Amino acid sequence: MKRSFAVVTDSTADLPDEWRDRYGIEVVPLKVLFGTETFRDRVDMTDEQFFARLAASSALPKTSAPSPGEFAEVYRRLAKHHDGCISIHIGEQLSATAEAARVGASSVVGFPVNVVDSQTVSMPIAFLCRVAAESPTLADATEAVQRRVPKCRVLALLDTLRYIEMGGRVSRAQAMIGTMLDLKPLLLVADREIKSVDRVRTRSRAIPRMVEFFRTEMPVETLAVMHAQAPDEAEEIASELRRELPDLDVPIGQIGCVLGTHTGPKALGLVYLKA
Repeated sequence: MKRSFAVVTDSTADLPDEWRDRYGIEVVPLKVLFGTETFRDRVDMTDEQFFARLAASSALPKTSAPSPGEFAEVYRRLAKHHDGCISIHIGEQLSATAEAARVGASSVVGFPVNVVDSQTVSMPIAFLCRVAAESPTLADATEAVQRRVPKCRVLALLDTLRYIEMGGRVSRAQAMIGTMLDLKPLLLVADREIKSVDRVRTRSRAIPRMVEFFRTEMPVETLAVMHAQAPDEAEEIASELRRELPDLDVPIGQIGCVLGTHTGPKALGLVYLKA
């Protein structure tokens, strides 16, 4: 028996393939632009290809939201098999994706689409999609997701200030000082803001500091460890947290192109929904 409603998200959700297949979640890709070349995130370019290209680039790539027409095309296709849809997207403070989804939805007559601004990025969006997919009705899914949006958190540890400096988030002088001192910024995405939690000398000290800060955020409903080309360290962190939280599944995910543009390679993150 078909589920009465569909679940849609975008490629910034870092949705695990297993969840995509299990729940039939539709993923609309954002685009990454290196100069005049345009790639659909995780369609025309893998995460590995992206980070290799990023490392060799002297300028940051640009990212762009899907067009309203691309969303409308997806919704029309889903309308043939479903009675409605919940569409959960990257925070509007970070991207125009949710607005494009709304405009696209307005052109599809007779097919209700509930567009949700997640206010976040990366796998917390995937957690919201899983909540939606496990809900019995579209109304239940929308209520359950909206209730959790304020609880989404991304705790990111950057290996370098180079990429946020290239993106204009910090000055060149700050980045140079940080590089000379080997400072590792610890950032928290919460409540529509990117907040600085700490700057720690050396990576070996920064990783325990990230885990220490996370412990102050507990209890949590869901948790994952994210990384950008740092799978061994991600596995060590996940193993430690699995021992501490035996009742919680702690998957490991790869940071995608859009967030990776600003974090750069070797970034690590803890993403979670507060309980």
